[in-house]
Amino acid sequence: MVAAQLVKEVKRYLASTAAVGEYLADQLVLPMALAGAGEFTVAHPSCHLLTNIAVVERFLPVRFSLIETDGVTRVSIE
Repeated sequence: MVAAQLVKEVKRYLASTAAVGEYLADQLVLPMALAGAGEFTVAHPSCHLLTNIAVVERFLPVRFSLIETDGVTRVSIE
């Protein structure tokens, strides 16, 4: 069961044109905010990603933009 789910997730990620996977995306939010610039694409914004963005926006003077295009979501600092 676990292996089958993993294979499914890996195939979905490899078929995507996203630059990062959903488990890395949420970890890039704080470094991008501290740098004041940056962007990446992710196949699907996870709940962790959306939560991290909301928390960072409350503590730092940055705003993130999520735009869905070509089957991926582009995450960037406005």
